[in-house]
Amino acid sequence: SDFLSLLREAHRQMLANPSPHCQRRHSNNATKEKDMKVEVFNRAIEVDWIGRNISAVEPTWSSPNRASCNFVALAFPVTERTLHAALHQKTYISLFHTVNQCDGSFQWERDKPITCLGNNFGGTLGANTEKGCIEESAGGYQTMLWNKQNSNDALFQCLKHYLRTDEVLRMVNVTPYMESVVTNLTKTDYIGRRGYSRHDIDWSTLSFFHWSDLALKSTGILESAGITTSEETVGSMLRLMSAVKNGNNTALTKCVEGLRPPMSGKTDNTSEEERIWKETGAYLSASTMQQSPSSLLRSFPGSLHGVLPPSPTAIYSVNALLGTVVNVDSEAYYPGCTAYWNAMWRHQDEGAPPKNAFVETDLEANRNGTIFASLKKTPHLLRNEIIKTCAEDESKCPYPTYDLVIDVTQVFCGAFFHWMIETWPRIGPFLDGLLAENMPDNFAIRVGCVSSLEEFHPQFFDLVGLENITLISGEPPVFAKEVIAPTEGFSHSPLLNYWNLVAMRQKVIANLEPIEKSEYKTVLVIIRDASRRPDTFIFNNKFLKELSDGLPDIYKVVPFRSSDKEMMACMSCQARAFTTADVIIGSHGAGLSHTLFAPRGAVVMERVAKGDSGIYSELAFMLGMKYFPMDIEERSSAIYIDLITFADGFDE
Repeated sequence: SDFLSLLREAHRQMLANPSPHCQRRHSNNATKEKDMKVEVFNRAIEVDWIGRNISAVEPTWSSPNRASCNFVALAFPVTERTLHAALHQKTYISLFHTVNQCDGSFQWERDKPITCLGNNFGGTLGANTEKGCIEESAGGYQTMLWNKQNSNDALFQCLKHYLRTDEVLRMVNVTPYMESVVTNLTKTDYIGRRGYSRHDIDWSTLSFFHWSDLALKSTGILESAGITTSEETVGSMLRLMSAVKNGNNTALTKCVEGLRPPMSGKTDNTSEEERIWKETGAYLSASTMQQSPSSLLRSFPGSLHGVLPPSPTAIYSVNALLGTVVNVDSEAYYPGCTAYWNAMWRHQDEGAPPKNAFVETDLEANRNGTIFASLKKTPHLLRNEIIKTCAEDESKCPYPTYDLVIDVTQVFCGAFFHWMIETWPRIGPFLDGLLAENMPDNFAIRVGCVSSLEEFHPQFFDLVGLENITLISGEPPVFAKEVIAPTEGFSHSPLLNYWNLVAMRQKVIANLEPIEKSEYKTVLVIIRDASRRPDTFIFNNKFLKELSDGLPDIYKVVPFRSSDKEMMACMSCQARAFTTADVIIGSHGAGLSHTLFAPRGAVVMERVAKGDSGIYSELAFMLGMKYFPMDIEERSSAIYIDLITFADGFDE
């Protein structure tokens, strides 16, 4: 709550004891204090990810001895009590992604520097290798168990039960081929590559069919029986599938049944849970945050217990000119990745720092489009003159002036997920201080971007009690007597934004109370029926009716439609809808960001496609929810009903 006074004192001490490169000598006699002058200068994005004195991370692309001499970065340590509570918070380990998501697009790379240039997060949970990712995914995990349990000999014994009765293959002596058969299924044969789905046969039997197909094709058994065409091969596999499904071959059916691995995670399973395990391969395990499967944070310098991100930070300075002035849009002079990525985004140059983006230059073109276009002085001198003028005489400052600006400007802030999960929560750890009576009267929050979300920004801040706050949208220059930039909001990783998000969640839920809980368990289905990416071909009235009819009477299915204009115009209404949701079903997209407000223990079922990041599985995990990645093409409500039933009975 006293973060502002702490920052002011740290800044005062920094100016009183400047770093060597911030001291300028004015005579040959450097021993006298009067001959030393502190050089206070502003530079655009300079040194580190979250501040060099905060965490030992790799530098970005400029040298430490060029860092600004006018800012201070300060950490606000999480208390031992808060950290202990967070580490022991109950949550659930599940299969956080699908095999199709393990192509590396959003996986953390261990050997890639942690800088503004590297490592787009979103695969923070789980292994950082493709093999490890697959083994922890829906489909890959079940196939791994199946491979591990079943030896080559055991599988071949089941296959022989079929071969002995097949009208074409029964004459083949298969013994010579047993040693050359394929042992394990490969990545392309994993069941459920796109997530949880419903099949005509159970997943273990399907794995056996995949293995049998590999075995028959790779050993020469089919050729020995005179089967050479693709049609004949397909016919053999259809006969095998029919033999197992019809149960006519008792020995084969019993043998294949024995191939299914036992259900993991529980030892006292009910018959219903065993049925769901057989048909879906559903997996869930009770855990705590302390057992977080995050290889990134376990190797990240500065992480707390290798599980949670570093404590919140803030960067503070005085007499700041913010906005497009001379060089680059969203120019900033404090460290962090925001200004860097803003510049990169504008210049469409993702491979290297923008050419001359942060170099003070005399080029006339650098002044075009600003109020200084007709002036002859260099941008460097102009900028310093403006800062000096605004600091000394507010009436002569050419820009709007504020006593204090909290700057949360960030790239992609115009997109709903990025705004709600990365940008807006940056003020979370400092909310108590921002709500205190001793805050400066003329203080504002600079959100930076102009977008379709601009009209909703005030509602977001209303949710946490900052009503009627002055918001600065867009990128016109403003002058701040004091400026604070809170901890960066990390792209595609709710877990790295943990402290920000938890603080905002707690404040929003407290402000929404009392929350009226229904006598029913609410199943909230997010339906994009007014979206550029509609999903009504899946989540339609037929799906909703089947879901409602198939679940026990204690459940009530409630659609959350993007076409509901009244709901979509009211952020508190949307937040309140999720605070009472026991189950959340939706497609990968911004609507699932509201999971932030859902109760602990809620079930989250996300339709995911190849290339979708793991952002919502992270959000569900860190908030103690039960997560299931669903096949994006699955249209049947049956798999949803089974997984809801399974998760509801999982209260360990």
